[in-house]
Amino acid sequence: MRTIRGIALGTYFAAGADAAKATPNSSQMRGLVYAVKDNREPPNKKQLVDHPLHPARRPIFVDRTNAIEYVTAMLANRVPRLAKFFGADDPRSITLVPVPSSEVTATTIETARFRTLRLCRALAGVGFGNVAVLATQRERVVPKTRGMRRSADEILRGLIRTAIPMPRSTTIVLVDDNVQSGKSIATVDRILGGARETCAFAVAVTDAQKCSDALQPRRFTIEYDAESSTLDVRCAPDPQRR
Repeated sequence: MRTIRGIALGTYFAAGADAAKATPNSSQMRGLVYAVKDNREPPNKKQLVDHPLHPARRPIFVDRTNAIEYVTAMLANRVPRLAKFFGADDPRSITLVPVPSSEVTATTIETARFRTLRLCRALAGVGFGNVAVLATQRERVVPKTRGMRRSADEILRGLIRTAIPMPRSTTIVLVDDNVQSGKSIATVDRILGGARETCAFAVAVTDAQKCSDALQPRRFTIEYDAESSTLDVRCAPDPQRR
């Protein structure tokens, strides 16, 4: 069984869900995720966010113009600790691999909405890792907001490796905005060979069960059978630490 351990800055709950209503700060975390993703037109309104890891230690209005900078500020003073979680003694030995959004192809890496790439570059700018775009969509995919979403195998068939060589002797960290089913991370891992020690980082991980605080960092685990011809992905947030 292939296992990818990850960590997120909080827990995402769908608006209106019972778990969202029962979990403190779920609206703040959801607003931060929306602002980082920046996939809505018109864009969401500014959201007051008071994440306990942010150095300002006060609520700040966050929208798509400053969301990535907000997230980066939370991690800038925690780079050694984050590197340790990913099993790296030196943060510079980490390779950050952005999970491509549905519209990113090999020819539109610098022009399409590629927010995870922006996030990776911002993290590298504060000394956390180096960035390598190792996979994109074969062609632009129209995202589905309703109905049956693509299976992991369909997502995998839609991906293609870039010409960038696989970095050697580094820890691979796959970077996503919001981990829901884990399929996007698992398929990128699969197309990269699924052999190297690989971890994941996300702004949020989705859960259907209430927790003590949506703004509390959350570990998660993604698993799939690397020997199977079909990709059956399991993603589970860890119990929240108190």
